[in-house]
Amino acid sequence: MNYKSKKTKILIVLILLMLIPIGIFINKNISKSELDTNAVKWTQQENNDPKSIKIPGYSTLIIPAKTKNVKITLGNPEGNQCYFKFEVEIGGETLYKSDFVQAGYAIEEIELTKILEKGSYDAVIKITPYSLDKKSQYTCANVKTTVDVV
Repeated sequence: MNYKSKKTKILIVLILLMLIPIGIFINKNISKSELDTNAVKWTQQENNDPKSIKIPGYSTLIIPAKTKNVKITLGNPEGNQCYFKFEVEIGGETLYKSDFVQAGYAIEEIELTKILEKGSYDAVIKITPYSLDKKSQYTCANVKTTVDVV
């Protein structure tokens, strides 16, 4: 083996060794992209059946008048083998959309796109599960509830 081809092989090995950490960094950042930054660790519910997806229920939501900020726990139970995306639809209009929420995490406060007048509204919390690679969408769950603005 001549000196030039040995030098080329060493250079290729060094380049490949430098690319490994770069690939790991990119992979970690891609896999965490689009996670909802408002989600916090949540252990209120747990799914012990890895073949099923546990969907949380919601009772009547009470929202103070003259605010867009709503305290609500939009959680993905620990043990679910999927991500959740949430949409809150009030009076037939989508007023909130989340990014991906991983299992064991929850959003505890959301900001609606508009202020609601006092009254009672029909609401739907749409929960869309996604595969862990975030490429496949599973069947959406529409959880009906009522929103009382006081």
